[in-house]
Amino acid sequence: MKILTIVVVVVAIYIFIVVRNKARNKKALKEIQFRFGKKVQRKKYSCKEIEYYWKERTKNINDDEKIDDITWNDLDMDNVFMRMNDCNSYVGEQILYSRLHCIPKGDSSTKIFEDKMAFFSSKIEERSKIQLLLNSLGKYKDNYNLPIFLANLNLNRILNIWKYKMLQVLLILSIIFPIVMQDTKYFLITSMVFALNVMVYCLSKAKYELNLDMLEHVVAIVNVANKISNNKEFSYESTFGDLKKKTIPFKKITKMLAFIKFKKDASISGDVFALLYDYIIGATMWDIVAYNNIIDLLENKREEFMELFEALGEIDATISVASFRKSLPFFCRPTYVKKHELNMEKLYHPLIDEPVCNTVNIKNSSIITGSNASGKSTYIKAVSINIILGQNINTCMAEKISFPRAYVITSMAVRDDLMAGDSYFIKEIKYLKRIVERANQGRFMVCVIDEILRGTNTEERIASSASVMSFLKSKNCIAIVASHDFELTQILAGQYDNYHFTEKINSNDIVFDYKIHEGASNSKNAIKLLKYVGFPDKIIKEAQTFNYNEINISRDRLAKG
Repeated sequence: MKILTIVVVVVAIYIFIVVRNKARNKKALKEIQFRFGKKVQRKKYSCKEIEYYWKERTKNINDDEKIDDITWNDLDMDNVFMRMNDCNSYVGEQILYSRLHCIPKGDSSTKIFEDKMAFFSSKIEERSKIQLLLNSLGKYKDNYNLPIFLANLNLNRILNIWKYKMLQVLLILSIIFPIVMQDTKYFLITSMVFALNVMVYCLSKAKYELNLDMLEHVVAIVNVANKISNNKEFSYESTFGDLKKKTIPFKKITKMLAFIKFKKDASISGDVFALLYDYIIGATMWDIVAYNNIIDLLENKREEFMELFEALGEIDATISVASFRKSLPFFCRPTYVKKHELNMEKLYHPLIDEPVCNTVNIKNSSIITGSNASGKSTYIKAVSINIILGQNINTCMAEKISFPRAYVITSMAVRDDLMAGDSYFIKEIKYLKRIVERANQGRFMVCVIDEILRGTNTEERIASSASVMSFLKSKNCIAIVASHDFELTQILAGQYDNYHFTEKINSNDIVFDYKIHEGASNSKNAIKLLKYVGFPDKIIKEAQTFNYNEINISRDRLAKG
């Protein structure tokens, strides 16, 4: 009767767990389906862990195919990533983050990328179930360390493994010897060797158990890839065939790890028999030697595993981009042209909730003038971001867009670097120097500069700015420079085209249309803006009556002695 009661309780618990898991999965599927195509609410979180994969990958990528850190920060690309990041796993996040950092020279992967997005956009049920599998990989902080762990496998070996193998042999001999001698007193030697091995095992297992969690992430990735590729209800593998072959090299590793994990989980439970089992197996040194063998096997198959990691992450990232596209007011795919022209119809910035679209054809290096807050910086960021996203995710926030394949580099958000001892101006000229150096390296480039050389006096700023801009014009480059210096439009007439943003100031308000217009801005609204925001009348009157020419006359007199 007692046995029957126990069986009933066990069966009831099992049924409860199965029913609960089904209910959770059903709820999760509904949430995943609802979320697709919805705007991702940008959360303020650090991308420090997410970028670990990119840091490892960047070592193998040419400089002219990756966005430098200054440009990435200038364009708020972390926020752009957050806006489109609807990945279900840490693997997908790391692959998407890495993809956004690259500006490829060709379009070899564009077609397959588009085919996958079309596949996931049309097969809603399969997409949702695959997302649920990817979700099981999690986004725990430690997960993101996996690429670094794999890159440094040689540092995670158990040192002097030969000692543990000797202890294995010693234990076997200590068991065989009494049997051969047919004398039980020699089993005392066996017990002594067993005690020694248990002690060594207890002292040594801490290291491999710390790394076991990382190896479990390897198994989890292989298992999810197997579930996607072997599920008869799914057509992904039969369509693209990029997972199953990649899992084959890891069958042995997953089996070995499964046994070690089972033993570890059993010992954690605290059960007396489980602990005894742990010590008995531990005394054989099997799992320590097996752990080292797994590290060796994985190191030999590291490139193959990273291919699997990337293939699985690419699925997650592709679904995320497809969702991002659906969440936009409208988007287009770029058309690549040979001419050095940027043709953009109804272009907008992806981080602005109610964006104002702009249409412009930039056929030459250009100066963009206009007052603060009129839209210059937002516009040049929108141009830069769209050229980047067009090349790495084949997606532009525009109705129509065409441009040549191009590297993008910027100088915008310059700040003092007190730790390095750099003033604003020194930091700024260092930013510009890297653009000048990049312009000499061959690949066609779009360089975008906001308020060039604003960290110095007017005369030297204009002279130096004109020289830098003239140099860039002579290179394989389109330079787009936002500036308040109207003089530059005159000095560089014939070399640079001119566009401007403007505003209307009425008696009670100020109206920005955020639209780009042809020609240079000749409006001087700074004093009006001071009045509009409520500066004291005395300041306004003094500013209005200020005679700048008198300063120039006085300065000339001083220069003459």
